[in-house]
Amino acid sequence: MTTIALEKEWIETAKLFGDVKNIVKEALRVYAIQQCQQRIENATAKVEVFRRKYQCDHEKFKKSIQTDSSFLQEIESTNPMWEQDAIEWEYWLEEQETWRNQLTTILHH
Repeated sequence: MTTIALEKEWIETAKLFGDVKNIVKEALRVYAIQQCQQRIENATAKVEVFRRKYQCDHEKFKKSIQTDSSFLQEIESTNPMWEQDAIEWEYWLEEQETWRNQLTTILHH
């Protein structure tokens, strides 16, 4: 267990609402949930940019790049930086999943 020093005013205020330990624990839980939700929303917005740009989801994009030469040719002609986009797209999908998993963990404790 980690000990955290808090200003006396915060302790006194928390006492007004009940058990200080439980109040602080719940406040940190709520804060963590909000932070996870913000990060999920940010990652989702980034993923949506790529979905709109390429007019498909990442799985279809990945499959089409590998199996559909006309799709690949069109992507290369309209978006010469598509490989960089694909890397970034995957990063944001992973980021989204990481924060969703973290949120699930928090909500189930």
